[in-house]
Amino acid sequence: MKNTRMHIIVPLIIITLIILYTLFQIKEMPVKMIDRVAGLFAYYFIFLAILSYEYMAQMKEVFGKSFIKVHHILARAGVLLMLIHPIAFAIEINDPYVFVPVFFPLDQFLIFAGRPAIFLFLIAVSTSTIRKRIPRYWKKVHYLNYVAFLLVFIHAWYIGTDIQSGIMQTTWFLMALVVTGIFVHKHTSLLKLR
Repeated sequence: MKNTRMHIIVPLIIITLIILYTLFQIKEMPVKMIDRVAGLFAYYFIFLAILSYEYMAQMKEVFGKSFIKVHHILARAGVLLMLIHPIAFAIEINDPYVFVPVFFPLDQFLIFAGRPAIFLFLIAVSTSTIRKRIPRYWKKVHYLNYVAFLLVFIHAWYIGTDIQSGIMQTTWFLMALVVTGIFVHKHTSLLKLR
């Protein structure tokens, strides 16, 4: 048990320290700092929520709570921070249009991919609250979280001011790679069951 706990806790502490180190490299005005903190930790908490899905059995062992409780706490924190990020940015630049998705041209869609990602996350997360009413479909809709996560990765990669250092790019890329691996693993497992 202790070995499992250390294999999970140590990388999480390292990622947290990398994010905090990056945040405190630049002193910002309070609204800009809220924008940066919310953006980075939203990505991190959604990453952790997806990671908890891969390691369901270990959640109770490591955190003393069931998978579903840990997963929901992480997802709610991620979504809350995800909403705070553009609100703070909208206040900072005095522009309410930061929530409006841009679909064309492709480069603009990729740069502003965080905008549609918010809506995809909200749709995907809301399905978990009504999953008993739509038992056949909720999981398929819930998989939008993976698409949204990768859209946030692209958004941060293009214009995230904190993702420009080598250590943050490596960390962000590895997190996206892990999420992609979890998605592939879950889908190949489901295909084997059919």
